[in-house]
Amino acid sequence: MAARGNFTIYCDDEHEGEWFRRLSPQLANAELITLQGTGENPPFIERLLRYDRPDIILVRDLTPVLVVEQTHEVPSGHNVGQRFGRLANAMEEGVMAVFFIPFRAMKHGRFASLCFMPRRFVSAIERMREIHDTPILAVNWPVDENDEVVMGGGEVIQENDAFRVGLSELINDLITNDFDYINCITIDALWTRMLQLKEELDPQTDTLERVGSVEIIPTNEYLQRLRQHLPQVLGDIPDTFQARENTLVYTVGMTEEHCNRTDPYTGQQFIYDYQFCRNGRTVNEKHTNLVLYFPRISIARWQETNPNVPERKSRLWYMTADLLEFTDHIIMARP
Repeated sequence: MAARGNFTIYCDDEHEGEWFRRLSPQLANAELITLQGTGENPPFIERLLRYDRPDIILVRDLTPVLVVEQTHEVPSGHNVGQRFGRLANAMEEGVMAVFFIPFRAMKHGRFASLCFMPRRFVSAIERMREIHDTPILAVNWPVDENDEVVMGGGEVIQENDAFRVGLSELINDLITNDFDYINCITIDALWTRMLQLKEELDPQTDTLERVGSVEIIPTNEYLQRLRQHLPQVLGDIPDTFQARENTLVYTVGMTEEHCNRTDPYTGQQFIYDYQFCRNGRTVNEKHTNLVLYFPRISIARWQETNPNVPERKSRLWYMTADLLEFTDHIIMARP
């Protein structure tokens, strides 16, 4: 079946756009457009850039139909989560999202080792699909028998002889079925494969047991901490925050000298939000508060380096957290 509609590929980088266009012969004539700065793209694209710029936005007849994020980086530590906000943005806009990433790969250098994706990453994806009722997939970027990432631009992505469904098959299936997700059997196949790969990941990485920077405590206990540390701010805490039984506190150990950054922390907060806090489609629909705690940074220094303005990537700090706590004050991200 021929592709229906006119396709446009918006890309963060022209090389990535070319890579994506080669995944399906039905995209051979798709126009490539490089994403511009905030406010310089069509409105239907701007809505998908609220939480940073994804690698690929596929548009059919002026309607976004797919967001793709891809990386062959080793899935270690916080690095896995730094792109997660881009996926969350797509879900909140009702656009299918795919993250093409190795579930396991060999890390080189001084601390060479075999690294695995944290299991909580997949759990957060499952929760996003449940909440938004929109397809989202983590598609495994294959490795060879030595756990080295298979390169070559991504066109050859079958994992092994037993499982050959991959990104190219998905794109072709989506286009052939006119993005009717129910009839696109490749989505179910890749979802099943994602859950199979999840079972191979360490179950303890599905909890906060090994995450020293995150804790979930009763909200009354968190408010008591504030009362002792910053008593002047208690009047700024809204009733909705106080009414939630628990609060997740994510401690970000940046210093004032090095606080002008967002990766990987801003993406990681979306993982914690969806897996442990969120119960609805919007950022305000939470059963557990989300707090970002900066024990080494004053509010003046923070506002100097990380203002909440649309033109700066620092806006991501304010997108899903309820409260930001500093050495001398707080910011309610959404009063």
